Amino acid sequence: MSDNLLVCVGDGDSIGNVIEFHLLSGNLEEAKKFSSKVKSALEDMAILAKSEIKASLVYAAGDDICFTVSSELEIRHILTSYCESFLKKTGKTMSFGVGRTSVEALISLRTAKVSGKGRVVFFGGRQH
Repeated sequence: MSDNLLVCVGDGDSIGNVIEFHLLSGNLEEAKKFSSKVKSALEDMAILAKSEIKASLVYAAGDDICFTVSSELEIRHILTSYCESFLKKTGKTMSFGVGRTSVEALISLRTAKVSGKGRVVFFGGRQH
């Protein structure tokens, strides 16, 4: 990975639990509605990331997104705004992990998840 790029990995928080609750309640229509909200929010985020910050999209699937961006950007504020938008559209939080490699980004994402969710965590605790 280039020294001037950051990997950003985002994951919706407790999305599977909401879907499972609707399925266990026998409410397929609510599961479908919620799934559509999540899909739409993620698609909007991918479009914004590509247009606003010139992100290179790696994937956007399920409730996950991964892209690379220039390390010159003040990305914490941007990712926080993406999380706020996801919350408004779905009613659920989203966490992001950021690092210079995919491994660092995933470690940061796990840290965000286990430290309360709805967070943006940079590898080593610092913005690169």
